[in-house]
Amino acid sequence: MTAEEERELLYWLLAQQIFGCGSAQPMHFFQLYGSMAAFFEQALFGPKRELYRETLLKKGEKSRLESIRPESCRKILSQCQEQGITLLTPASPSFPDCLRHIANPPAVLYCKGELPPVDEIPTIAVVGSRKASLGSVQATRVLCRQLAEAGAVVVSGGALGVDAAAHEGALDAGGRTLCLLPCAIGAPYLSSKAKLRRRIFEQGGALLSEFPPGTEVQKWHFDVRNRLISGLSCGVLVSEAGVKSGTMLTVRHATEQNREVFTLLLDVWAKNAEGILQLLWDGAKPVSCAADILTEYQGRFPAFRVPQRAPLSEMPPEERPQAPTEPSSSPLKAAKPSISALSPGAQRLYGALSAQPATAEELSYRTGLPMKEILEIALELELAGKLRSFSGRRYAKGG
Repeated sequence: MTAEEERELLYWLLAQQIFGCGSAQPMHFFQLYGSMAAFFEQALFGPKRELYRETLLKKGEKSRLESIRPESCRKILSQCQEQGITLLTPASPSFPDCLRHIANPPAVLYCKGELPPVDEIPTIAVVGSRKASLGSVQATRVLCRQLAEAGAVVVSGGALGVDAAAHEGALDAGGRTLCLLPCAIGAPYLSSKAKLRRRIFEQGGALLSEFPPGTEVQKWHFDVRNRLISGLSCGVLVSEAGVKSGTMLTVRHATEQNREVFTLLLDVWAKNAEGILQLLWDGAKPVSCAADILTEYQGRFPAFRVPQRAPLSEMPPEERPQAPTEPSSSPLKAAKPSISALSPGAQRLYGALSAQPATAEELSYRTGLPMKEILEIALELELAGKLRSFSGRRYAKGG
């Protein structure tokens, strides 16, 4: 790395700390000034810095700019070098174009392992419930094995249930898979899946995160992470999902990013059948094998050969997903909780919402709640059906 490249990278690290993970601002200023170094040196550290800071930065951002020392960015860079983590920014030649063109690309993407050429081959995100039915888990594993055998890359979140099955299916085929984490690479997270994460980067895939070393998982991190799962992918396969779930929030990101949405063929007795039904009503494509997904991308990747159809129903008996022998419950929609049943913070934020979308920063000002809490509470309200979210971290009253 040249001195000039290191200087630019340190400014991207500084931007991430000032604006926060998930912010669209770093990319906006990068496009406006041509480099992150130019933005800081001409605007925030230049002769007219007081004027620029007052007009370009919000109160919390100005406070962080004044409190963050350059040494902290160098420390992050040093920690990553010690841990074998590569740092990618929108200024990096190897930064994926698919992420560069979403509404809010990560200022810094931390990578342990090898990032495949995701812009040149089909990359499929696979998401679903942590407590999915046995049939969905088995079907996911077989279908992801098919995807990997065909040369596609599987992307998921490294969690229990569907996520783990997706990664394992790709690895069983000797394929590559990407795991997006809601915390720093190496932070304590689902110790039962530590072996799986190690296997991912040892087998030619990668662990990815937007969060710097030392960042432990927080509730609001998941939705910030989920936009990258869909953003890195051509399309998103939903294996099983409740109507109000983190999986459906990933689908929302996929829709905003113009990604195709696929679902496994529906098991009407599955606990999370309602989410799949909702996706089908909204136009998702039901699939029964990898070829049903990959045929959608034959024109986009001419050199990529779509495999023959091999529906899961034609798998050998020992590999077939097992359907439940009797219904566990009726797939009825759960009633929305009342506002009084939500946390005090959720009630406070709900009272500040209106039919017109407002940014997280505006809501923080209205409620007096810290930005971090606004993002956590917004997720709570959205899962409860009380809030609608829009691109750019904007929120409106939902119900």
